[in-house]
Amino acid sequence: MRISTIIGGGLLAGIAGSAMACDLPKLAVIPPKDQVAGKEAEIRAAAGAYFTGMQAYTACVQAELAGAGGDAAPPIVKRVLVARNNTAVAEAEFMMKLFTDNVGPVEAAPVDSVPTR
Repeated sequence: MRISTIIGGGLLAGIAGSAMACDLPKLAVIPPKDQVAGKEAEIRAAAGAYFTGMQAYTACVQAELAGAGGDAAPPIVKRVLVARNNTAVAEAEFMMKLFTDNVGPVEAAPVDSVPTR
């Protein structure tokens, strides 16, 4: 029993250590719709930074899962990392809805700025 406790503790410490490498971005402040006027550019910049940071965070978590063995990772490691990824995606989806409802649709990149082959 003692050896399993030591192994389990080491495994959890490893998960915690690797998770520290993946930093959640700071939430963007998205005010109510009636308080957005005149602040659109600032809100869009903060939201853009948040969404870019969230993409980096989920990529980091997914890389950690791949590094732990992917589908062959120990079940607890896989469960924790998948839960972190899914929670981050749910948060980003909520923030996107809040942003769209209060500020407006996300501006797409102009067609001329999209690289082609």
